[in-house]
Amino acid sequence: MPGIYCFHKKLLILMLAGLPLSPAGAAAEPEEPVKTILIGFSGALSGVSEAFGKSLANAAEMALGEINRQNPKLGGQRVFFRLLRQDDRNDPQTSATVARQLLQAGVVAVIGTSHSGTAQAVAKIYSDAGVAMITPAASAATLSEQGYSSFFRMIGHDDRASANLADYTVRVMNVRRFGVIDNGSVYGTAVAASFFEQARQAGARVVARERVSYTTDLRQMVRRMKQQGAEALFFGGYSAQAVLLAQIIQQEGGGLRLMMASAGVVGATFLIAARSAANEVIAIESGAPVTGMAGWRRFEEEYNQRFGLYLYGLTPFAYDAAQVLVAAMRHNGSANPRRLVDTLHQISFRGLTGPVAFDAVGNPRSPVFTVYEAQDQRWVPLQTYEEPPLPPPARKRSEAGQAATPNPGSPTMR
Repeated sequence: MPGIYCFHKKLLILMLAGLPLSPAGAAAEPEEPVKTILIGFSGALSGVSEAFGKSLANAAEMALGEINRQNPKLGGQRVFFRLLRQDDRNDPQTSATVARQLLQAGVVAVIGTSHSGTAQAVAKIYSDAGVAMITPAASAATLSEQGYSSFFRMIGHDDRASANLADYTVRVMNVRRFGVIDNGSVYGTAVAASFFEQARQAGARVVARERVSYTTDLRQMVRRMKQQGAEALFFGGYSAQAVLLAQIIQQEGGGLRLMMASAGVVGATFLIAARSAANEVIAIESGAPVTGMAGWRRFEEEYNQRFGLYLYGLTPFAYDAAQVLVAAMRHNGSANPRRLVDTLHQISFRGLTGPVAFDAVGNPRSPVFTVYEAQDQRWVPLQTYEEPPLPPPARKRSEAGQAATPNPGSPTMR
């Protein structure tokens, strides 16, 4: 076997010659181990709300990418934050399945969902697991009344948005006759019902109240609204549906001002899709005008370079949701999910969208809303409402028994 022996000896010499050695002749120090921390994302990544859901996921991905480039550490150990995207298709049953899959994968928190109906379907699942769910888009007021301490949202709820929109349209625009419709979703039903009441309290008259589906003849509905003397049409529904409605109103000769609240339409995507039909659409969204956000120009440029279109008015809130989750973990020096929930109830963080802080039921402590009008392919801010901190609704104990009052004190995170 001398030939085989010589071959192996030569191979060993060649392998040793290729080993990197330190000046002292010892092997180089091994690289510092990096621990991957999973943050889940649940939202509509397909279907009618695909563009909206993807915009939220993209923004969260962008935030974590920026953080990872800083070589972050928790408790002295290098960590890498990874966003685990899941498509819940804006379907409550699918979102529940997605929630269980994300928990099984070991996520420490979840950004999502992108709609109120899916948020309602999964809030208890995450609460039972002690995992924070922080939504950048779900706005139904009832979500924060369920008693789950792990539920948080980045935006103000529909009752306040509707009250502010009714105030502006009746008091400033002098609109007196409204038609109110919804798309039958948890969000659409709730926001339309809220606006219905708020408009009447402001002194306006609701001449028609209807519900539409994907089989509804919207053209006939618009004609009925005009015949009944409506000056404006409030729509509780999704952005993609609002585009079609705006186009039909234009094709029918105008005469109705389309209005929406918390629908995420304020952004380039709606303007591009609706084109000239977007003109004079009125919408109220959470947050101050984006042009006043510190860092907005950098965010917008980087987002467009990486992802192209799909930038909505609520997109920056997903970016801040990822940022505030990591800030809370850094404060704890840990990614422990239950400690993260406690810290989020106390945290005060300055984000792209402004101050981020939550009350006892997970709502923003001091929500801000802005009324916009679409003019010549631009969203023009008309008025900003800065809400004082609102008294929370009576806290119900969750089935998991986690309806705890947050610890006193608010550690400021930067």
